[in-house]
Parts: sequence; C-alpha cells; structure tokens
Amino acid sequence: MNPTPEQLKQILADADHPLGVKELLRLAGLHPGHQTWLKRILRELVRQGGIIKEGKRFLLEPVPGGRSSDGEAEPSRRKGRKGPIPTRPESVQLEGILHVHRDGYGFVHPLSGDGENVFLPPAEAARALDNDRVVVEVGGRPGRLEGHLVRVVQRRRELVVGTYRELGGRHAVVEPSDSSMQGPIRVPNTQMARDGDLVKVRLGVGSRMLGPGEGLFGEVAGSLGRPGDPSVEVLSIAYGQGFSDEFPPEVMDEADRVGPAVSEDEGRGEERRDLRTMPLITIDGEDARDFDDAVYAEPYGTGWRLVVAIADVTHYVREGQPLDVEALRRATSVYLPDRVLPMLPERLSNGICSLRPEEDRLCMVADMVFDARAQLRSSELYPGVMRSVARCTYNEVQDVLDGKDVPHRNALRPLFERLLAVSRALRAMRKERGAIDFDLPEHKVVMGEDGLPERMEKRERKESHRLIEECMLAANEAVAKFFQDEGLPTVYRFHGEPDEQKLTAFAALAQAYGFKMRFEDGISSKELDAFISQLEGHPEQRALNQLLLRSMMQAVYSASRVGHYGLAAEHYLHFTSPIRRYPDLLVHRLLKAHWVRKGKKRSQAALEREEAQLEDMAVQSSERERAAMQVEREVVSFYATLMMQDRVGEEFDATVSGLTEFGCFVELDTEHVEGLVKTESLGFGGKLDKTLHALVFPDGRRVRVGQKCRVRLASVSPERRQMDFEPLEIEGRPVSRSERPMRPGRAGWRPTPRFEEAEPAFGVVERGAAARRGRGQDISQEAPQAEERRRRFVREGQREEVAPSKADRKRWAAHGSTERDAESRRPSPRAEAPEQVEGTPRRRFVVRPQVREEPEARDERPETSWRPEPHPIPEGDPLAAFMADAPPLAPPPVDRLRALAARSGRKPGERLQAEPPGRRLEHSKPESRDLRPTHKDVPGGKKTSRAAPAGKRKNAHGGGKPPKSGGKFKPGRRKR
Repeated sequence: MNPTPEQLKQILADADHPLGVKELLRLAGLHPGHQTWLKRILRELVRQGGIIKEGKRFLLEPVPGGRSSDGEAEPSRRKGRKGPIPTRPESVQLEGILHVHRDGYGFVHPLSGDGENVFLPPAEAARALDNDRVVVEVGGRPGRLEGHLVRVVQRRRELVVGTYRELGGRHAVVEPSDSSMQGPIRVPNTQMARDGDLVKVRLGVGSRMLGPGEGLFGEVAGSLGRPGDPSVEVLSIAYGQGFSDEFPPEVMDEADRVGPAVSEDEGRGEERRDLRTMPLITIDGEDARDFDDAVYAEPYGTGWRLVVAIADVTHYVREGQPLDVEALRRATSVYLPDRVLPMLPERLSNGICSLRPEEDRLCMVADMVFDARAQLRSSELYPGVMRSVARCTYNEVQDVLDGKDVPHRNALRPLFERLLAVSRALRAMRKERGAIDFDLPEHKVVMGEDGLPERMEKRERKESHRLIEECMLAANEAVAKFFQDEGLPTVYRFHGEPDEQKLTAFAALAQAYGFKMRFEDGISSKELDAFISQLEGHPEQRALNQLLLRSMMQAVYSASRVGHYGLAAEHYLHFTSPIRRYPDLLVHRLLKAHWVRKGKKRSQAALEREEAQLEDMAVQSSERERAAMQVEREVVSFYATLMMQDRVGEEFDATVSGLTEFGCFVELDTEHVEGLVKTESLGFGGKLDKTLHALVFPDGRRVRVGQKCRVRLASVSPERRQMDFEPLEIEGRPVSRSERPMRPGRAGWRPTPRFEEAEPAFGVVERGAAARRGRGQDISQEAPQAEERRRRFVREGQREEVAPSKADRKRWAAHGSTERDAESRRPSPRAEAPEQVEGTPRRRFVVRPQVREEPEARDERPETSWRPEPHPIPEGDPLAAFMADAPPLAPPPVDRLRALAARSGRKPGERLQAEPPGRRLEHSKPESRDLRPTHKDVPGGKKTSRAAPAGKRKNAHGGGKPPKSGGKFKPGRRKR
C-alpha cells in the first residue's frame, strides 16, 4: 500500500538529515519502480508548502519560531556532506516583472527594485508572457533563488494572435505567431473560427492556471481571417505587439457618455480663459483627423508672442476610470499606411477632443514671449476655451509661403509669415545652442483604391513642417522649465549622452570614409552637429547619418532624469500631443493638480511616493513607444515586399546602405525599398572587415556603404518581410560569374551549383524554362542547343566521352534504344539534379559554365566512373527490375591499370599485397607522438624498447617483413 502524504511528512520529520528519493523509497517500503510516482507526490508537496526541496534532497517545512520542549529555540538538525545546512525561513511570495529569455527560462525582477532576481525554469516561465506582472513563491537558497509561478497579476498583452487548430471534440489549440512564446495556447473549441484561421486569443489571468509544462490557456476573442490577406497580416502584426483596433465594452460605454459639444458651463469652469476671439489655426497632414494643437503668433516689442493651444483631453479622461486605464495600457497611437490604431476611442480622438474649425473646444495653453534672439523671456500656462478659424494643411501653408495663389488661404498669409519668422528665429537659437539636426528623409506608403500598396514616396520636409516643429519644441521646453522651477514631479523626455565606446567605433568608421571626428572627454552636441554638417553633399551622407543615429542613446520617458542631449536642452518633456501620447496627458493632469492645490507645498514623502508612481508609468510608456515603432516598421516592410513581389527579375539602380557578416543591404534609388545582397552572390571568400568597414574579397574588391550598384530582384517573401537581390554591377564594374562562389573541380575551381526553392506563399515565382514559357517565349530550340553545348564541352575537353561497354549495348538493345539515345539520357558526370521527393519544395538546379584553370603540375591519370560488375541476380528476384534501370557504367581504361602498376613497382597483372599493419607509409607525415604498437597490443608479446628500429623489432605485429603466406595474424585488444 502506497504511503499517504502525511506518512511521507512523518518520515521526513523523523530523519536527522535531508532525504533523497532513493532513501525515501527505502524508508517507505516502496519498490524502485515507484520512483516516478514518488517524485510527482514530492513535487506537489513542495508546491503546497509542506516540504522543502534543497538540491536533490527533501526536508520537512520548519515551523516558524519553533521551540523545543524546554522552551529554547530548536536548533537545525539538517546536516550535509559539507556541514550543517541552514534552515530556510517560511515560504515567501514575491511580486515582480517577469523577463523571459529566448531559451525559455525567465527571471522575476522585484517591483521594489531591491533584492535578488528569482529564477523561473522553462516549465514555469511558459505559463506567462514577457513583461507580465506576476506573483511567485520563492524557494532555493540565497544566491540561487528559484520560484514557482502562483498567479499573473497583470498582463502586458491581453490579446495574442495565432493560428487556430482543432483537435476534435471540445479541445483546440492556438499556435502563436510570436516565436518567442513557448508552445501552443489551449482554448476551448469554438464556432467563431475555422481550422487554420488567424484568431485573437484573450489569455487567462490569475491563479486559475495550468500546471508546470502545460503552457498558457485562454479563449478565442474573434477571428481575423485567413492567412495571406494583407489586412489580416497587418492586424496580426499589430496584435503581436499588444495593440488592438477594438476597445473593451466598459471603455466604449464611458466614451459614449461624453457629450458631442462643449457646454457653456464647461467653457466657464476651472478658471478658463476665453480665446475664441484669437485667430488660432491648426496645421496638419492631408489625411489627419485628430487635431490636437493650434498656434498663433504676433509681434511683441522687439520680439514675438507665441501661443500654443493643446486639446484638453484630461477633462474627459478621468484618472483611474476605464478610459484612463486603457489609455495607459496602450500609451500611444499607432499610425499605419491604411489605418490608425488610436490610444483613445474615435469619439474622443476625432470628436470632442479634436480642435475642429469653427467649433468650441477646451484647451491647455502655453503663452510664451521671446526676444529678438528667440530667448524665452516669460511664459504662462492656463486652461482655456478656443475656436479654430481654419484647418490648414502643410501643402497649403507651403504654397502660400512660396507666393502661390491659394484663394481660401490668402487671408491668412500675414499669420503664416509671422509664424515662419518665429520658427526661423527659434531654429537659429537651437542651432547656436548645439541642437543636432539629422534631417533624415522619411518614406511613406501610398495605398491604392483596392487597399493594396502602389508605391513608396519620399516624404519631403518642408518649411511648413519645420514651422510647426519649432512651435511644439518651444512649448514643450517652456512647460518643462515650469515644472523644474516649481520643483514638481513629472514625466520628462530624457536623452542621454552617447556611449563613448559606440562613439569611438563610429569615429573609426567615419575616418575610414575620410571624415574626421575628434573628441577626448566626450563630445558636445554642438561638435556632433558640426560633424553632420560636413557630410552634406557626399554620397555617404545618409548612410553615415543613420549609423550615427544608431550609436546614440535612445530617448526615453523618465521621472528622475532630466536633460535632452540631442536638443541641447536642460529640461524637456512632451506636452503637445495628449490625444496620441499618454505622457502628454499625464503632464496635463499634473498641471491641473498643481493649480487645484493653488501652490500649496507637499511633504517630501508624498513627493517621493508620486515620483515612484510616475517612474512606473514612464517605463511603461517607453516600452509601448518602442513596440509601436516596431509595428510601424514591420508593416511598412510588409507592404514594400507586397508591392515588389510582381517585379522579380527586374533590374534597379541602388545604393549600399549597410553591411553585415552575411552581406550588404541596398536601397533602391527610385522605389525607396531596402533588401539584402548576400555575400555568396558577391563573390568567393568575402568577409566583413570591421577595421576597414567594408566587405573584403580575396581578389582585392571592397564593398562599402554609399557605393552605387546595379541589382536584380531575385526573390521576395512578404511572409518574412524580406527581399533578396543579385548584384550585377558595383561602382560600374560588372560582377562576373567568375566572382560567384567557387568550389574545387577536376579542372580547377568552378561555380557552385545552386538550389533555388520556390516561395511557399504569396504566389510561386517561376524560373528557367517554365518562366520563359509563361512569358510566351519560344523554347522549342532549347533542347538542340543544349545538345550542341554538350558536344562542344566534349570537344574542348571539359567533359570526357566514355566509351560504352558490351553490357551497356546489350541493355540498350533490350530496351530497343540506340546508343545515341541512351548516351543523351546518361546523367552528366559534372552534376546531377537531386531526386524529387513527394511533398518537398520544388528545387531547381542551376549549373554555370566551368571555369577551366590548368594547375602547374597536373596528374594525368584518367578518371573513370567504373565499378565492379555485380554478381548475377536470379530471374524473378525483385532486385532485377531495379538493377535493369540503373545507369550503365564503363569498365576501367587499361591506361589507368598501367599507371597504377607503374606507381606500385609491380608488373601489370601482378596481385597487389596489403602493407603490413606496423609499417609506416612513406608519404605519411610523422605524428607528434609515437603511435607504434607495443607488447600490450599483441597477446603474448614481449616488452621491447620503443627506441628500437622498426626493422629489428621481434614481435609479429611490428616486424619489418610481411607475414608468411598462410600465416594468420590475430590482433589483441588495446586497453582504453
């Protein structure tokens, strides 16, 4: 009878040391075959907290504050091989953020920031997602803490996208599209999706979780559609990063309760100033719908007055309510070529919060005064109510500034010119201060009426764009200065100095291209901007600017760190886009809270507590910002590959934009898309030289960033968001076939045959004769041309004509074929196509012309494909039919036998004898250690000195003479 858990605990309590599984089996009277059952019971008891596992041994959970019978504290009775083992205190639960490694295991970082990280094995980490907020039960010992996942407190991603698979009955699984997730998600069978659909899964939260190793559970929240549909793929990318095109019901209910217009009471409340008589205007893109900023400028003494009004979103999004919780979870809006995934429902973002023309709207105002040199002299922040006089676009404003006649905007020309003058003064001030302006070109995807991408356009950065940028930068900096002067906690936009090591590496790269960048104790932003200015007009400008940008620190949100290196600003934050960025909304809320307190000071403890809360929100906002950037980049790459998939085989002019160990990236000059040219297609032996910052080849060629090239589109994979190109020319020099990857052959080095696989999705790209036939080309003469090429190779000596044997002629006669027909069917000795296996991707074999290079001293021994004739096969044997179809093989030429006999020193026909086992071959190289046999290698052998010459050794195995005929040699066993 198996022992109960209580009996196992009693056994552990009676023991004076921790027990292993085998000891427990013996003490419980169990058969060794019960070991698996016992381990499962012990694992469950450890999880419940009844016992403790230390390494591979178990002991009873100690009673906190346990006392002996005499009232003294009971000492630890646990002993190990290296002395007493300290008793672990009672089980502790810890809350923290889980970070999952790509290998499956994870670590839980405590929320407090103090203490040791807790290790989670793969079976435990698979039950949660990266960046989830979890509670774990801590075990192990200090320095090697290990945890058991108790529950998930908060998911960073509530919805996951994957492929729905039915298992039959009530069970189904979803295979996640995110490769970082471990295993499938178990879901109940549903009628909402078909097998193979891309679906949304809402993951379970809390303690109702599956056991270790059983993964995640959830329920299907809806079907996105079938894989391969572009709109479905775009949504899959967005959901994969935690963004959604839908809002929870409670969020929509709260948004529906917001009125469609500003009431009179709202306009007079909160000490708002009435700005409805001020001619404020909005300037946005052609397709913008959420207008969250309006501007106005007028002369003020010798300087300027600039008014920036921002939509008052906090009036409708109350702290802690469903709208606010969802906005914090998203933290940002995502702008895609064909849609927007907003942070707030459209009823707010495109409705009551949007500064529409000729409609009253609540706003937060930054009223600033600058002198003639654009230095901020005074600023005032206050809530207000406004009415925009016009909704302008960047193109309209630019046309007016260029002097063109725009009938419905000519009346605003004086305002446009004043805004232009203010923006130019502000830009000159920031330039003098040392702000960095990379001025990198941006590209946008132009969608067609059918919802598919048509082209990629370069987005121009016009003066009208710079005008709005400078106004927003000035407002953000003025608000940051207010918080800094008042000593109030807030969320800043922090950009640190670049890492010295990365900057040193970039300086070496720039010097390789002829640009010097000197710095000793760091480099100021002003010096860096001066370096960027000297790149203007050079072909390497864009590539070096991008590489420099990658070597810079990434700007993040922070409640404790202040300063912006790129803008050369002492303090900076985001204030001007609360509709699409949560940190901006947070700054508005903090301003209002300060006005409500009317300047009353708070305790230091309260300030520190609020700063800690703001830091958590800042970290989350930074993470969601990076996720949104990842979605935008991936969607643009997907649309770019979708746009180019019908242009496989076309040639383009391009520029080398980046280098890696496996090739170089090129950007097409007209299409503005980027793809990869693999090192193998550039030539043999190419390697990335990090000192020269170039791909270097044995023949002296170098591929560097900024070089012009001509490429052919070889393959496109929208599923992987990748494009591969083949090089045709680099800097005007053709990339010949001889520069392709080579392998040794009979007559020197020749190009390596390529196996090219058809793309599995988004259409199969045909190549070779099939592609030419599909384009309507005549391929009827290709077979005769191939036969003529074969004959020419034979005449030139690149292919050896093999004389058929008698067996070949008999086999041909049996099949009723001629010698010429059989010879034409014979596989080429140079290369053979691999056999096609049913169910595998179709492979195409490409053989390029042989490059014949005569070696200095070539061995003239003829080659052959001869092999001995097989033994006769009885009639009726199943093997006979198989062998009848085998390709014929020629007998060995007589010249080869003569050559072999001449080399061996024997007469033709004389039987070759094997070399004695102990003799060294003449052409073999001496080993670093003596491997000659000893007396231990032969049974009964006598001990001899290793220094004795090989010809005088007495034992049979190592003697210099071959064994006598008829004698047998029995080798002994060598000891290992």
